[in-house]
Amino acid sequence: MAHNKEEITAERLFALLESLSKFIDMKMKIYALGGTALTILHMKKSTLDIDLNIATKKEYEYLCHIFEQIGFTRTGDIRWMSQEGLAFDLFHGSNIMGTQLLPDCLEKSTSIKSFGSIDLFTLSLQDTIISKLARGDSRDFDDIKSIFKKEQIDLQGLVKRYEETMENSIVSHYQQKLLDLIEIKFGEWKFPLDKKLIAEVKKWR
Repeated sequence: MAHNKEEITAERLFALLESLSKFIDMKMKIYALGGTALTILHMKKSTLDIDLNIATKKEYEYLCHIFEQIGFTRTGDIRWMSQEGLAFDLFHGSNIMGTQLLPDCLEKSTSIKSFGSIDLFTLSLQDTIISKLARGDSRDFDDIKSIFKKEQIDLQGLVKRYEETMENSIVSHYQQKLLDLIEIKFGEWKFPLDKKLIAEVKKWR
């Protein structure tokens, strides 16, 4: 998958949304996901791709139409490339980075700022971790490590929400992915291990 030639900082991202807002007449909520959210929250210096979720299908289709009008090229189901070679991945509803999160995931998001008609939010840290864990490549684990280092995450709350999210998921080995984090990765990172919680997760069926 092609990434942007430049790494995008929070300031660059805000400037892009500011210029995009000049073309948008409809009031819309845009949710930054994954590394994009972590960049805005200053948990990462920059992101390679701009991952955004649009609350409703109507707003999503409208934004796709605007992207076409201003010369973006659609290169896949979710990916749009700007003329400068910036990659935007657009999702909508509770389908986040290919994972079906709980329906309240957008309500639990954090309001960041507004650009004209655009209200920008970041996905909650719990749901950001869950969406990254579902994919689970090395970059995702690096991002999850950054979150745990910078924020107090309620691990039991995270595990409960992860289980609720994944109960009806098509993601395979979701129990093992969680153990990879709270047992293996936590061990590697010298984070405290909650042995009782690990034992409970191992009993999942």
